[in-house]
Amino acid sequence: MDVEYLLTATRSARKALDLDAPVDLADIRECLRIGLQAANGSNQQSWRWLVIADPALRAEIAELYRAAYLLRVGGQLIADLVPAGTPEGRIMSSTEWLVENMSRVPLLVIPCYQPYLPRIEGDESFHQATLYGSIFPAVWNFQLALHTRGYGTCITTLHLHREVEVRRLLGIPESYVQGCLLPVGRLRAGQTFRPARRRPVGEVVARDGWAGPAL
Repeated sequence: MDVEYLLTATRSARKALDLDAPVDLADIRECLRIGLQAANGSNQQSWRWLVIADPALRAEIAELYRAAYLLRVGGQLIADLVPAGTPEGRIMSSTEWLVENMSRVPLLVIPCYQPYLPRIEGDESFHQATLYGSIFPAVWNFQLALHTRGYGTCITTLHLHREVEVRRLLGIPESYVQGCLLPVGRLRAGQTFRPARRRPVGEVVARDGWAGPAL
């Protein structure tokens, strides 16, 4: 796969997942091996990746995920209330499709990371940046590796509204932070992606200061 295409056309996959296609755990292991090559804080590698294949566990996590989503949107599904065919409508339809089908996704992957630096007063921004900066490079590597092998996923964080319940369900120690949840499955046959529409670089990049000229 062309590198530039891979970097620009690896998209969030929800409805594009084939829920009935088997997943090869050897493929997932290899994708995780590639993911773990990513940079992380001081090369501590203090992570633990949970691959959830058991249907009963996936169903319990899916229920927690659905409850978290309903908490965010006021207690009921809202995709039908958003005009169809609009960017917002497509996003909401895709999001709620995943809410309703999470238990059927073949694998759920939760990357966890143990903060390794002692805390000091006023270090919240540093702490958060160091923590998540040590998780998401590996997550993105994992997503890219999945794409090259015909799999897809998307980064979700809604389950963190039920973080304590998920922690208890999976036996995650208190000292570890859950970074996100990745629903993983094979892409539907013939599924391809293209680069997404993005704002021009000149609109979002400034030189030598916030109000500086565009790059």
